[in-house]
Amino acid sequence: MSEPARGLDDEPHDDRPVYGERRRRALRIAVLVALGALVLPLMLSAYGVARSAADRACAIYVDRFDTDAAGFRVSFELFGDGGPGWECSAVSAGGVATPLANLGMLPSAPRPIAPDERGT
Repeated sequence: MSEPARGLDDEPHDDRPVYGERRRRALRIAVLVALGALVLPLMLSAYGVARSAADRACAIYVDRFDTDAAGFRVSFELFGDGGPGWECSAVSAGGVATPLANLGMLPSAPRPIAPDERGT
């Protein structure tokens, strides 16, 4: 006789394997560690590229707009004036930082200054 004829169709069937709580927890931890191992290098690489681009762009801004500056400082601000992004500041010889520009999340080279924009 086949199974439907014997009336076995009425019973619920669960063909999934039965895992214990410890095994499920270990599997979740392994998946989280694997995802972290995939994502963390990408985030660190993106941070490094953005930081070096911000350094180069800020050096150009300081050279063009604050010739008396002794150096520059770049920092990432979540709640800066122009929104989240890299902030460029000129640092004077006395150590006073003057904000110059918000460079954005992924900075690029500044656009050239037109002759009629100089001094504004």
